[in-house]
Amino acid sequence: MHYLGLISLYIAFGSALLAVLAGARAQARTRLSRRANLLSSLAVALSTLVLVFAFLSNDFRLAYVARNSARSLPVLYKISALWAGQSGSLLLWLLVISLFSLAVQRTRRFRDGGFDLRINTVINMVRVLFIILLLFVTSPFELLADPPSNGSGLNPMLQSVGMVVHPPLLFMGFSGFLVPFAIVVSRLWARNSSDSWLQEVRPWALFAWLFLTAGIVSGGQWAYNELGWGGYWAWDPVENASLFPWLTGTALLHTLLLDKGHAGRKWWSYILIALTFALTIFGTFLTRSGVLDSVHAFSGGVLGSIFFVVLAAIVLFSAGLAWRRRSCLAEDPTDQGLSANLLGTAIKAGNVLYLLLFAAVLLGTMFPLLSRNLAGREIVLDETFFNQVTVPIFLVLFFLMGLAPVLAAGEVRRALLPLGLAVLVSLYVLFAVGGGVTASVTFGIAVFGAATHLGALFGLSKRRPKLGSTLVHVGVLLMLVGVTGSSIYTDDVFVTVEPGEEIQFGGYTVGYQRLQTRYGMDRYTVGTTLRLSRSGREVGTLTSEKTFWENRTQPSTQVGVFSTFKEDLYLNLAGWEGQTARLHLQRFALVGWIWFGSWVVYLGAVLALLEHVLGRKLGKQVKAWQ
Repeated sequence: MHYLGLISLYIAFGSALLAVLAGARAQARTRLSRRANLLSSLAVALSTLVLVFAFLSNDFRLAYVARNSARSLPVLYKISALWAGQSGSLLLWLLVISLFSLAVQRTRRFRDGGFDLRINTVINMVRVLFIILLLFVTSPFELLADPPSNGSGLNPMLQSVGMVVHPPLLFMGFSGFLVPFAIVVSRLWARNSSDSWLQEVRPWALFAWLFLTAGIVSGGQWAYNELGWGGYWAWDPVENASLFPWLTGTALLHTLLLDKGHAGRKWWSYILIALTFALTIFGTFLTRSGVLDSVHAFSGGVLGSIFFVVLAAIVLFSAGLAWRRRSCLAEDPTDQGLSANLLGTAIKAGNVLYLLLFAAVLLGTMFPLLSRNLAGREIVLDETFFNQVTVPIFLVLFFLMGLAPVLAAGEVRRALLPLGLAVLVSLYVLFAVGGGVTASVTFGIAVFGAATHLGALFGLSKRRPKLGSTLVHVGVLLMLVGVTGSSIYTDDVFVTVEPGEEIQFGGYTVGYQRLQTRYGMDRYTVGTTLRLSRSGREVGTLTSEKTFWENRTQPSTQVGVFSTFKEDLYLNLAGWEGQTARLHLQRFALVGWIWFGSWVVYLGAVLALLEHVLGRKLGKQVKAWQ
């Protein structure tokens, strides 16, 4: 069966290469190029299905299956084991890119004049690279000379729903940003000086941003629920690698909102499109090169060097194309109204801030490598550096976001009431709630932004904003409240308890009964369930367990989380002796606001996509609330 997967990859390689060659002569080889692209995509899908079938059928003749699966592994995790390792994750990424190439081919606007062939020529060049890597560098169909009767199993930390959805979401985001890059390269290569590509790339960029955002948030939820340290973001190099394209992609989406005639609109858009795509490759380089230590990274090897060369080629090509086609990127400035000028200035200022954030996080991430080569010793910057550098810039960005509705409407005086409300909230937090100046300023900015957006949405402004973008901003503000609360208002205690003992923590009475032990085929689990009560009334339970695996030195941890709208109680079973347990209890305020806010962001992004699509079909702007 594995031969079918390998043969499919060879067919995918040949047909993708044919699609590139035929696409370069779009007028003469239209049908051939499209059929070759379809055949290549179907071959990639078949190869992926073969590998999934190998996992489901416990085919341990394949080294990749033997390393990442076992007979006792549940079916869901056998499927997700596809992207647990290096070669399988590359195959999944290739599949996602192939699906995007088919979506481009089916887009009617691109098919007119054969423009889809030129876009897919760029996409297929990337696909050819991935196929070459899967065929000759890191094959998922490598055979073992002496297959084991059972596999090594999937890393216990990856046996969670979070790791089922997190990598595919990231790959959707990374792959999605390839399409805007292919569109703008195709337009500039053809010496097209119009600005039509600015509208063409917007839905693809928004789609990619939506999935990248969901990928980052789902990764944070996984870390919060599975790793046992009580956090959701650690400024880890691989975490930062996904943040880089998110920052530049967010700046791109705002730049694409600029009206025709804004000076530098094309240049800003081109630079951000090329930079965002390059950063998806840079993130892959960080993940697979081994140049930096990370709990998320794959081991180093030749793959990292290959991606570094590809990254350098993309940067040089993008810079060279911009220089050769600089006349096509020139913008004829036109007179704009006051509101358009104010909003355009704010967007450009935001772009500068996003790039400053990117530069700061990049410096902190790469500092161990820089210090190792320049000073002879490795210096790792902890979260203190990242927080001190990024928090002020983020707060300025959030304030600009709060100003967006009043700037768009040209009614700056409308900001006075929200500003007064923000000052009152800031003073209340500072003197009544506590938490210091950072909490006071952050909550004030969040209230200011929510007031300006909701006020504009419900008719307190002459120009109503679109519902989708408003919901995205409101969702981000809710997440800001959650991040601030969970970072500043925390309690943390280690306690040793005996069976039947009760302790007081965070206004709750926590009752410990005993430890329970369960045995499985290749593991045993020790855990406890705590009863939670408040004011004499039982409100819930907390369960935490540690599982010890037969073939692994480190146990896996299941933490207990009791969530309310106000706070989370977090339990980690830290140790035990007999029935005496050592518990690590933590309390984090407003964590649930992060997850709720993220769903508001997703809803807003989906509505914004619908507004764009419906607006194009009807030939006018469509507001989703009408």
